[in-house]
Amino acid sequence: MTSETTAYRIELTSRLRQATDDLAWAVRGLSPARIQYRPSEKEWTIHEHMAHLRDMEQEVYLPLLRWATVADMLDPLDYSRREWHEQRYDLEEPIASILDQVARMRDEELSIFRDMTDVTWLRYRTDTRWGPLTCQWLAELMYRHALDHLQCIMALRQDVNLAAAAPPPVVVGGYIGGAGEQ
Repeated sequence: MTSETTAYRIELTSRLRQATDDLAWAVRGLSPARIQYRPSEKEWTIHEHMAHLRDMEQEVYLPLLRWATVADMLDPLDYSRREWHEQRYDLEEPIASILDQVARMRDEELSIFRDMTDVTWLRYRTDTRWGPLTCQWLAELMYRHALDHLQCIMALRQDVNLAAAAPPPVVVGGYIGGAGEQ
């Protein structure tokens, strides 16, 4: 008989897999111009959202999961989104490469979650610079983070799709005050 905890872990990790697949779907087939669309100077592009998501998986989530489940693993270092953007973000990195890395890390994370016991899933840890956590809390955080960025990416897609659908302005008899044909 499956415990309630195991059932929740299976459902949550399934949703985490689906959110990862949804991210890949959301960026599939987009032109470089659409991937780099920025609605304002302070907002991120689709590329930045995906690169940050990958960086968090690589620098925080997967190392934290390894630390929480493997004896003698080192506690992950602190993470700064500003430092990531200034020092590691690569505007030229192909989106396909980012997606491949996210998928590879997600597969490892899901494998770890799948193989753990309920005791490991619920083990309350306080011996980390990241504050108190459980593997369940970490999985929920990973899921929420993926959904947050999926929502932002879909909003950006809406912007570029709506702009592409807008008809060109109608000009009748030339522009007022403009230079006409001579």
